[in-house]
Amino acid sequence: MTAQTTAAAARIAPALTRWQQGIGAGDLDRIASAFTTDALFQGLRPEHSIGRAGVVEYYASQPVPLTVEYDVLRAHDLGDDAVVAYLGAVFHLEGREDVATHLTLVFDHSADDLLISHYHVSRVN
Repeated sequence: MTAQTTAAAARIAPALTRWQQGIGAGDLDRIASAFTTDALFQGLRPEHSIGRAGVVEYYASQPVPLTVEYDVLRAHDLGDDAVVAYLGAVFHLEGREDVATHLTLVFDHSADDLLISHYHVSRVN
């Protein structure tokens, strides 16, 4: 990891931790709290959503239990108030094959935190 990626990854760690812990606990409100209120969210479905309600609806439809492990592969500041990140993430579904993905995320400053404002996932085959 470059020094630039390490510094940017530290800035986005609180939101990613909330997202990861929320998924593991099945806590939809905790997952949604990692996103801005107007987040553009594209999961592994054809349609996208805008806002936390879409994030909640997406994760509510996922099999339980679900966990995720991720690595920040690249991240850099887009300015004082924004970070773009590229992650490798593996979603673990009990009794099913793991789902390996790449995530492209944009984080924007919201209140005292950087939150996910854009989420796009693609399956890695």
